[in-house]
Amino acid sequence: MLKRILGLSGLLLIGAAVAAVGTLSHRTYPYAGVAAVIVMAFTAALFARLWHQWAGLSLFAAGWAVVVFLLAQQGPGGSVLIVDDALGQVYLLGSAVAIVLVAMAPAFFLKGREDVA
Repeated sequence: MLKRILGLSGLLLIGAAVAAVGTLSHRTYPYAGVAAVIVMAFTAALFARLWHQWAGLSLFAAGWAVVVFLLAQQGPGGSVLIVDDALGQVYLLGSAVAIVLVAMAPAFFLKGREDVA
């Protein structure tokens, strides 16, 4: 039971870390950076679902969403980390769609069919 709690807590932190890294680096290399961040979100979400099924993916997505929401707010000096332009929108929507795609994927597509010899 303790292993499961630690694993799920770790997935929450991984979601937060993926969001922080993605938000801070999606503008580094204009479109290649956004693509890399979306692939990172997809891969981490896939890992979360395969490791702890729906609970893991849910906590990963929650950690990602909370950090992206917080980092998208306007700072005290008026600066923003996710600018409302094409790069910012592609980053937000692309990463969210990547997480949703992992959620919508059938289990046999991810794990394989067990009745196949």
